[in-house]
Parts: sequence; C-alpha cells; structure tokens
Amino acid sequence: MVLLVVAVLNHTEAPAPGDAAPPFEGELLSGEGSLGLADLEGKPAVINFWASWCAPCEDEAPMLREAHEAYGDRVHIVGIDIKDGRTDALEFVERHELTYPSVRDEDGGIYDAYGLTGQPETFFVDENGLILEHVPGPLFRETLFQLLDSMVARTEA
Repeated sequence: MVLLVVAVLNHTEAPAPGDAAPPFEGELLSGEGSLGLADLEGKPAVINFWASWCAPCEDEAPMLREAHEAYGDRVHIVGIDIKDGRTDALEFVERHELTYPSVRDEDGGIYDAYGLTGQPETFFVDENGLILEHVPGPLFRETLFQLLDSMVARTEA
C-alpha cells in the first residue's frame, strides 16, 4: 500500500496545451553531444517518446521519418528514447532509417517531467516552447500530418 501511495505522489501530470513544454537536455543517441528544448526554439517541434520494444512505436517510425523528410526544414522532429537499451535503440533507428535526432532519457527525468504514462506519447510544441497538442498513445498518419500542416501555417501567418 505504501508503494502505491509513493508512486502516485511521484507522478507528474502531463503538461496540457497552452503550458510551457518542460525543459530537457539529453545525450544524442547517434553521434556526440546533446540536444535540449532550448535548441528547438524558433521553429515548431514534434517531440515523440519511443522505445525499441514498443509495437506502436514501430508503426509510428515510418510516419515520423516521412514527416521529417517533408517538414524537416520547417519543423523540428525529435525522438526521445525511454526505458531502452542503447544497442536496441540504435538498431531501431537504423532499421527505420530515422534521420531526425533522438536523445536518450537514461535516468527517466524527461519521462517524469512530461508526466508520461507509457509510450508512445507525442507533444506538438510551437516555436516559443508552448504545447499545442499532446497525443498520449499512438499517432495516426492523418492526425500527424494535419497537426504538422497547422503548425506550419501558424508560423507562416
């Protein structure tokens, strides 16, 4: 009973549309260096939380790759690998030919800051760091591209 209470007390609620996206910084999965929310300012961003063992993440990866190819000059697409082994995560990126950056959340700090309950989860963030939309669960192609179109239209207006 005590463990349940502690788990509930430590769970952070996910930020809602209109809230500032929680800052994060993570080691890049491929290559050297790190990437954080501050690096994304000035362009809208799609922040997708994934893991190599997550079946819906397998379905999302090709859509996100396609979105990056279509919108990459106008929208940042960033993956955050959670609860995963580095080798498994790198194999996932290679298998799906993902060219957008992914960071590792080794200590679960980003997971907790975003109030996640599982994966996949995706946050759509405007160029000023405000959350426009949160999709808790799998993305569907139509939803992804509608939200991307909307984000781009906002910045070009």
